Amino acid sequence: MSLRAVPLLIAVHLSGLALPAQADGGTPHVRTDTPSGQPVPRFLSLKHEETNCRIGPSRAHPVRFVFRREGAPVLVVAESVDHWRKIRDAAGDECWAHKVTLRAQTHVQATGETILRKRPSPAAPQSAILGPGVLARIDARKEGWLKVAAGPAEGWVAATDIFGGDALAAMYERRD
Repeated sequence: MSLRAVPLLIAVHLSGLALPAQADGGTPHVRTDTPSGQPVPRFLSLKHEETNCRIGPSRAHPVRFVFRREGAPVLVVAESVDHWRKIRDAAGDECWAHKVTLRAQTHVQATGETILRKRPSPAAPQSAILGPGVLARIDARKEGWLKVAAGPAEGWVAATDIFGGDALAAMYERRD
């Protein structure tokens, strides 16, 4: 195999990892045939106060931007065989980060005004409102709901109503 064929093979391999397969042509589902064996899409959190995010899956690729928010949730949308994760942030921007810069998910992020409830029910009284961009620590999960806290504000939010709550919903949500 020539050296010219190697980048093409890598690009073809990575392009197959870019989006989860859709068996019925329209219904998204989670992939588990990934290099790590972990599901894609899935949420993780940024491990450090500063995280370099590159345009491709290696240190040879230039840094596209630097995340400056430890704990912020990111959606893993693809993986490379050499431990890189293609991630998407709450604004919809995508780039590649090495797996050592990520950790198990610890936070969610409000993308607009987000109502927190006293119990995990849409009929429960409001306990607080999170403003856009606020990071909230995940304290518990229960039947499609997350118990979160941000400073003195705490309460329950439907997983589909906040970035970091529902990976499939976030994967296919369109942002303009």
